[in-house]
Amino acid sequence: MCLFTDSLEPSGVGEHMLTLAACRPAGDQLALVCPPTPSGSQLLERARALGLETLALAVRDQDAERQLARWLGARRFDLFHCHAGIGWEGHHGIYAARTAGVPRVVRTEHLPHLLTDPDQCLDHRRVVGQVDRVICVSEGARATFLRAGIPAERLRVVRNGIEARRWARPGGGDRAEVRETIRGRLGLPAKVPLVLTVGRMVRQKGYQDLLEVVPGVSARRPDARFVWAGEGSLEGELRARAHALDVEHAVCFLGRRADVPDLLAAADLFVLPSRFEGLPLVALEAMAAGLPVIGTRVCGTSEVVLDGVTGRLVPPGAAPELTAAILEALEQPERSAQWGAAGRERVEREFSAGRMTRETIAVYEELFHQPAAASDRRQVAANAAEPGAMALASDGE
Repeated sequence: MCLFTDSLEPSGVGEHMLTLAACRPAGDQLALVCPPTPSGSQLLERARALGLETLALAVRDQDAERQLARWLGARRFDLFHCHAGIGWEGHHGIYAARTAGVPRVVRTEHLPHLLTDPDQCLDHRRVVGQVDRVICVSEGARATFLRAGIPAERLRVVRNGIEARRWARPGGGDRAEVRETIRGRLGLPAKVPLVLTVGRMVRQKGYQDLLEVVPGVSARRPDARFVWAGEGSLEGELRARAHALDVEHAVCFLGRRADVPDLLAAADLFVLPSRFEGLPLVALEAMAAGLPVIGTRVCGTSEVVLDGVTGRLVPPGAAPELTAAILEALEQPERSAQWGAAGRERVEREFSAGRMTRETIAVYEELFHQPAAASDRRQVAANAAEPGAMALASDGE
């Protein structure tokens, strides 16, 4: 089997793929293909450490499509599993797999259907025509693909899962010791409320919405510190806005971090102010670490965070509600502790890596028990896809 993504920043997508790889049945031949970007190279390195064959290739044009088709054809994989971070990703990889004669193709959509451009929507419908199953990571995401016209019989839901133990005890050490150490490195006193957010600094993640509530929270809790781990195109804009709001002292920009489990151990509260999600791994990780989670009532997040049970859900972009939820968590520590404990139990019960892997394998097994039609699909790809696919289908592979 080949796991594939052409996402240039395979953060959550990459974690998902590695979790599937780590839980695979012993003896399975497994490979991973992704672009050699900085984060992609880290994914490839981790995949090799798990014993996977890897190919560093950005498959976003016809030349790379041909190269991937040759590579796949030489290995005769029985299944190709494409992971798309957004609806326009993964197309060339799927056409390459069909050209190479891979008999079964699965596509996981890690976000809801967000495409609005007519050409992109048409391209997506064409590529889904080459896919045997489309896996959605949440029920909410599935509903969006149904509305977009994807046949219900082709859709499956497999919610994300994680190895909870990795986040409950970072490095296998004592949480109190980790908390003290990390806060010391950040220059923060042991007692200050630490509100953590982890994610790329892009519009989707809602950092700009969170920044607007910092003054209101600081007015009541001037000792609170907002710690942000991540980088992205909005970082400069966010820093400038923090300066304009006179809250630079309250917001710590950490950049990309490799010690997220330790940061979670050091925090008191996790906030995920996203404007949309598929099913956010970082919320699961925070809950596994025993943190109460304040999230937005959007696709995916609302299937993870239970309002009033594991934290709070507020409308995206709603500053008064978000301010109130953060202050509630900080000012009622007993309630926050209950939310954190309930969140950890919920992840262990419903969002394990083992459950996710078993359900994914069940989707594969569906396909292994039905006749493959790779040769027919190759002809459909040549006739229905973008012009390059016709040339690829006649490339003699």
